[in-house]
Amino acid sequence: MSTREYVYNLIDCMSEAQLKALADFITNFSIVKEPSPNAETQAVLNDVNNGENLVGPFSSVSELMEDLNADD
Repeated sequence: MSTREYVYNLIDCMSEAQLKALADFITNFSIVKEPSPNAETQAVLNDVNNGENLVGPFSSVSELMEDLNADD
């Protein structure tokens, strides 16, 4: 028996209330909501995509850390 046939057999044995609960579960399970980036993150993504407001490149971690720790 295939998985599909097995599931159909299970469904055939369910009450209307169980079917409704299953339908609700499947609906909620199958709808994947992609989190939207907040405004600050979206602005940074736009800058990266447009090559704007970028810093670097750095040739070492020490150079990167020096820049990060520098007073702006």
